Amino acid sequence: MVWLLWGLGSALGLATADALLKRFFTHLTPYGMILVRLGYAVPILSLGWLWTPLPAFGPTFFVAVAAALPLEVAASLLYMRALKTAPLSLCAPMMAFTPVLLILTGWLLLREALNLWGILGIAGIALGSYLLNLPEHRQGWLAPWTALWRLPGPRWMLMAAGLYAVTSALGKLAVMQSSPTFFGLFYPTALNGIMLASYPWSSKPGRRLLQRPGCGLLVGVCLAGSILCHYHGIQQAPAAYLIAVKRTSLLFSVLYGGLWLGEEHCSARALGATCMVVGVILISLWG
Repeated sequence: MVWLLWGLGSALGLATADALLKRFFTHLTPYGMILVRLGYAVPILSLGWLWTPLPAFGPTFFVAVAAALPLEVAASLLYMRALKTAPLSLCAPMMAFTPVLLILTGWLLLREALNLWGILGIAGIALGSYLLNLPEHRQGWLAPWTALWRLPGPRWMLMAAGLYAVTSALGKLAVMQSSPTFFGLFYPTALNGIMLASYPWSSKPGRRLLQRPGCGLLVGVCLAGSILCHYHGIQQAPAAYLIAVKRTSLLFSVLYGGLWLGEEHCSARALGATCMVVGVILISLWG
């Protein structure tokens, strides 16, 4: 059950980082916001190299990393493009399907077989994270799906969700061939390097990324904690379970939005929150 605490810790750290980004860094593009997250988290994570030994690598580690990194970059670009071209409320529900798709990718890449209660728990969390994003839609629960035919943004987000289901399984494979702490330090650093190399650098956007360094450090601390919790948890539990529990970050985000950011519709999201809690209970007790 320790993995459940790691998963909830990862969710809380991610939600806190996102709330800080939304509060202090909305003047940036989505690409810039992702760079703020990674750019401040990686130096904090780098402190861990002082006490993290190099594990004995197998060839599978390098294959998993080589496959995961380009897919991670592609998923990030699809995610950012979706946010730029369509409303968040139409795109974000698509991310609910990453843990559902992980049932398949986890079996194919990791040979992880889940029981019925675990699958029902994943379905509950996925349904809850989907419903959390819908209260503002007058078109009903199917609005994001009908938007798939009208707008490219939700399609790109669904593609990103599918890619994240693959990279999550590959990430666990790499952790099993190294160690959670080592991979938690190495992988974000490599990803940040690729993302920085693709950023349209000039004096103006460079300065904008470095604004509010104190708030940026808080974002970095929260994301660094989330990353390390993620990889320690995914070593101990099926990837689909860990990612499903990590999706409760949406629930924490709703609480932050209502209590700190003054957002509306919080009470209307009670059904989604209930589904997520029931899903976590099913996974933790019988999964």
